Amino acid sequence: MSKTAGKPIRCHAAVLWSANTPYAIEEVEVAVPKKGEVRVKMASTGLCHSDLHFQEGIDKQWPFPSVIGHEGAGIIESVGEGVTSVKPGDTVVLVFESYCGECEFCKSPKTNQCKKQPRNQLQMDGTSRITCKGQALSQMSSISTFSEYTVTSEANVTKVNQKANPNTLCLAGCCIPTGYGAVMNAGKVPKGATTAVWGLGGVGMCVLMGLRDSQAGKIIAIDTNPKKFPLAKEFGATDFLNPKEVDDVPKKLAEMTNGGVDYCFVSVGIVPVMEQAFNSSHPNWGKTVIIGLSDLGETMRAGVWELLFGRQLVGTFYGSYKAKLGIPDLVDKVVAGQIQLEKLITHRLPLTKINEGFNMLKTGESLRAIIDYDIKG
Repeated sequence: MSKTAGKPIRCHAAVLWSANTPYAIEEVEVAVPKKGEVRVKMASTGLCHSDLHFQEGIDKQWPFPSVIGHEGAGIIESVGEGVTSVKPGDTVVLVFESYCGECEFCKSPKTNQCKKQPRNQLQMDGTSRITCKGQALSQMSSISTFSEYTVTSEANVTKVNQKANPNTLCLAGCCIPTGYGAVMNAGKVPKGATTAVWGLGGVGMCVLMGLRDSQAGKIIAIDTNPKKFPLAKEFGATDFLNPKEVDDVPKKLAEMTNGGVDYCFVSVGIVPVMEQAFNSSHPNWGKTVIIGLSDLGETMRAGVWELLFGRQLVGTFYGSYKAKLGIPDLVDKVVAGQIQLEKLITHRLPLTKINEGFNMLKTGESLRAIIDYDIKG
């Protein structure tokens, strides 16, 4: 048993006191885990566009002040009463959609969501486990990975291969399953298919790896930043397209794919790009998978006749994985070298430089920046 088990822990976290403000590094208190909960010593967390969206106020109802962060990995420090799936010392990946295994949704193959997952950025009992200056802080997706320690439900962590490096493993919490699963679960791409990927950030690169492992025939990487093309080629891209260099993207892709792309994947949250992808898919059987997150309430246009003639449009959440069950297999692929996680990470920063990390994300300087909690800064 750790020396801190059974006691509150004081540590540092990146706190958002309100929308459209920088992160403040604050001393916080992380409570003892309650029944069915675990406390995790964070090892790494990713800086994702989804976090940026919430920082910039995408959700007008977001409960500030808040510790956000939804992509992380760490070591179990202590567990609450009744926890059986993990024990202190286990390497875990935190998952932002719980898996209780008991509710109607968890038992159904039709969805990867869980009825017990809180939608109010708190724990299942409606309270937070992190406080600062006497004030409770909301916890993004109940996990809050931008804190050196965090408490969450046992249903929001999954034990993974202990050979994996937790200081880089955070990307297995969102980036990898979201992109790789879009291909394997939502797209179900067959061998030899023509494919295209809009957006070559971390998720887009994971889509490429999924297409490579599915043995797609032509894999077209699309981005306005051609500096990303060499790495995209390493991940499996066979062809490249800069939308700024062509007048009509759907027409150009039709020329490259004998009439239209079999499978289109959109990893950016820009509605016109989503519509462009849909119109680039083959008119008789093309399938477009939407991955990127746009503003709440936004809609995209898809022609009724285009759908009637055979085009398909689907979305995917978390790569359509039941994450607690699917992520351990993905981590095994990381350990085996099949998924090149390390190549996705362009910057490793201490928590104190989190604002710099998000600035690099906004400017495109970083492909994927992570916070490594073992780095001192």
